[in-house]
Amino acid sequence: MDHRARAARPGPTATAGTLRPEAASGALTAREPDVMAVVARAGASHTTTCRVPLADSPVLGPVLSRAGLGIAGPGPADAEIRSVPGGYVGFADGRRTDLPDVVAVFRWARELPTGPRVIRRADPADITAALTSASGNGPYFALDDDHGGGLLRSFHTDPDALAEAVRRVGAKFGTAEARVAASTLQFLVAAGLWSVALGALARNGVVPDLDRLRYRIDEDASVRFALPEPGGWSTTGDPAPLLLRAVVEEHLKPFHTGLRAVAKVAAGLLRGNAAAALRSALRPLPADLHDLGDRLLTTSELRDALSPDGTRRSCCLFYRTPTGHTCRACPLIGAVVTRRRTHQA
Repeated sequence: MDHRARAARPGPTATAGTLRPEAASGALTAREPDVMAVVARAGASHTTTCRVPLADSPVLGPVLSRAGLGIAGPGPADAEIRSVPGGYVGFADGRRTDLPDVVAVFRWARELPTGPRVIRRADPADITAALTSASGNGPYFALDDDHGGGLLRSFHTDPDALAEAVRRVGAKFGTAEARVAASTLQFLVAAGLWSVALGALARNGVVPDLDRLRYRIDEDASVRFALPEPGGWSTTGDPAPLLLRAVVEEHLKPFHTGLRAVAKVAAGLLRGNAAAALRSALRPLPADLHDLGDRLLTTSELRDALSPDGTRRSCCLFYRTPTGHTCRACPLIGAVVTRRRTHQA
């Protein structure tokens, strides 16, 4: 289905939160006159390190130090925290945690396990380099410069935005069948997500965060992504859980739910698209990643979506567009396929 798409690229950064420790708890105040000195002492004496953006360090440095964490310098870190509108967000052990105030930050930091980690926060420079060098990996990988698009996470739960996207895709491919347009849209998004995540892994061994991924669907139905403030993970173990969380849990599952609320498209078809999009994203990548792809396809989220020979178990319906045809993994190959010339919603 490589004939259907152009995907992907980054957008505007989040505005830093303005919560102060003294506003959240009298016990957590930034009384130290030299915050960076506290940060330096903490970084030298603690096992668990946490990366904090420079703008947030006057507030969060003393809080994390009191919780027993060191502040990470350049390079990988055990954890990371940053301000977002309405609070903070923490990253540790492959997971993202929303934290409403500095009291929650303190508790989160205190509860982090100590000792060596299999999964760590990657150096942001490594993530940026991976995304830049992987930008030529096929038609679905194309990260834009900042373009003002919306958060992809919000798209999944916005029925008006989903319906408009389905309309644009239908108009582009000449079909008024909402389920055909919805299926094509979902394949484009899934292929873009897999391409970004797998491309970065192939280039620098890192899995990027996709929670801040921004999107734009142009009038010509091209799906474009942007990834501001790149961040992500490195691991000495199996990257499959990180990939599943970033692509399937954070995006494809809620996207499927939202899409089915605006178009009558089968759940099995969407799972087939997700699996076929994974296969498409792997084609331009090194062969040693194909074993990883096979493992991903055996997980509960994608299991049995494809036959052992790679054939889909459900058709994506693209052949029902006026100029469409069956794809290389279509279960209808060899069967008589009648394309509808007159489409009805």
